[in-house]
Amino acid sequence: MLTFVQPAALRSMDIGSIYSLLSKYLAPSAKHDKITTAPIFQRITSIVNSIIRLRRDLATPMLPHLGLVLRQLILSLRECRPQLASKQKEMVMSTQPQWICSSQSLGVDEARALSRVLESLTTKTIARVHGTQSETQKAESLATPFAKHAPYVLKAYIEAMNDPLCVLSLEVRKELHSGLYALCSLIGEHNRDALTVSSLDAGGKTTIKALRKEYEKQRYVGKG
Repeated sequence: MLTFVQPAALRSMDIGSIYSLLSKYLAPSAKHDKITTAPIFQRITSIVNSIIRLRRDLATPMLPHLGLVLRQLILSLRECRPQLASKQKEMVMSTQPQWICSSQSLGVDEARALSRVLESLTTKTIARVHGTQSETQKAESLATPFAKHAPYVLKAYIEAMNDPLCVLSLEVRKELHSGLYALCSLIGEHNRDALTVSSLDAGGKTTIKALRKEYEKQRYVGKG
């Protein structure tokens, strides 16, 4: 099982190795276990959340690697559509990690954990570093530096929603909403238009349009 040292003890050289290890855990596999080991997903999200919230100083230089891991986490929430032929099911599972099996997908608890990670991108915190006085530090978030990577992560959700062989259950989508809204808040109009025009097909454009509409609606709830 994945282990993680205290965030304050981490050094810059450690972060790359951690992201590399997490990405390997989430990498596609030709072979799969007989049961899904959901605690692996929970542990990965816990590690990523700790880095984002407590070691922003080390996370910032490695944002492309963080974006890749977040994409992999989103895509691992997909499940095979009901009544797929065996060949089609194999095609889907060849894109999933070894510890996920076709008969037992990840679910609501994992989506909720991932949503918390995505929300933490916009949460202001003080980096926890040995020998540094927290009173002298300013609370900040990864919102600004991660903004240019957010479309790449959001695209993973769009890909999952429009995969003809996969589905994200309604319950999973509901749990992801708050995290997806956090991503939307990072994406400016220019990057949103660039994503829509250059990277998405008709189905993808419909998905992002619906998501942006939901985001804007909840954004103004309670405001006069």
